[in-house]
Amino acid sequence: MNRTTNLGRLVLIFCITIFFTSISKVSFALPDDGPVKLAVVNSYDAGISAKHFSNTVAAIRAAIAPRRLEVHFYDQDDFLKDAAEKKFDLSIASSGLTAMMKASSGGISLLTAINKWTPDPNRANAGVIITHKDRTDINNLADLKGKKVGVSSTKAFAGFLAIMGEIETEGLNPNKLFGSVTTTHKPMTDLVKRVLNKEIEVAFIASCILENMERKNFEGDLSSIKVVNEKFDNNFYCRHSTHLYPGWMFSIQPTLDSPTLRAITISLLQLPVDKDEGAYWTVANDYDQMNLLLEKSQVRYLEDRTLGWLLHYYQ
Repeated sequence: MNRTTNLGRLVLIFCITIFFTSISKVSFALPDDGPVKLAVVNSYDAGISAKHFSNTVAAIRAAIAPRRLEVHFYDQDDFLKDAAEKKFDLSIASSGLTAMMKASSGGISLLTAINKWTPDPNRANAGVIITHKDRTDINNLADLKGKKVGVSSTKAFAGFLAIMGEIETEGLNPNKLFGSVTTTHKPMTDLVKRVLNKEIEVAFIASCILENMERKNFEGDLSSIKVVNEKFDNNFYCRHSTHLYPGWMFSIQPTLDSPTLRAITISLLQLPVDKDEGAYWTVANDYDQMNLLLEKSQVRYLEDRTLGWLLHYYQ
C-alpha cells in the first residue's frame, strides 16, 4: 500500500513539474513576429562602428533568436526622424543624441559603453575642434571667428553641440562666430580627410575619432592634424576640446516587447570585457552637464529669432 502511495505521489510530482515547466516556457518564450531593428549612428564610419559593436550585435542576435536582427546605420538627422516615426526598436548613439531621440520617440536609455580609453561612463565623450597644423593663425576659440567650418550635422552632440557650448562658455557668441558652417551628413572620418586635404579650414568631430582612425591604420598623415583648445584629463585618453559628457548609449523603443527587452539587457550585461579595447556595457548616472548643455542649445537656437517667428514656432 505504501509503495503504491509513494509511486502515486512521484507520478503527481512529475506531472506538476512538467505542467509548470510548460507554462514557464510559454510565458517567457520570445515572440516571433518579425525582425528586431537596431539603429547605429554612423559617426565613425561603418567599418569602425561595426568593429566597435560586433560583440554587441552578436549578443543581441543570439538573445532574440529565432527572430532576425536588422542593423541599419544612420546619420544624425535621419536617426532622429526615424526614431520619431518608430522605424527601429533599438539604438546605439551618443548620449546627447539619445536624449534628443527620447524626447520625440518615448524611448529609454539603458546602458552606456566604455573602454580602456574612456573608462568613466559619465565622462566618456567630448567634442574635438581640428584644423591643419599649417594653420598657425588658428590656435584658440577666438581664432575661429570668420572661419569656414565643416560638421557632419548640426544635430551631432559631441561633433557640434558640445563645441558650441564650449565656445559660449568662453564668452563668445557661437551663432555669429563662424564665416560659414557646411553640413556633410557623412561620417566624421570624412571631415578629418577634408582638413588634411585643406578643403575646409576647421572641422568639428567627436572624441576618439582620430585615435580610431590611427588604430585602423589610416593612410593619411594624422600628425598633420592640430587640435584647437585642447584639454587634458587623467581619466580620459582621447584628444578633446570640450567638457566631458556621458558615453555612447544603448536605448530601447516602446515598440519592443518586455520579454525580448529582458533577454537583450541580460545578454549585454553578461558580455565579457573585450580583450582588445577593454570595452563593455555599464550604466551612467550623471547627466547634469549634458542636460544643461541641451537646454542652453535650445535657448541659443531661439535667441536671435524675431518675435513673430517665436509666436509662430510656439503656436
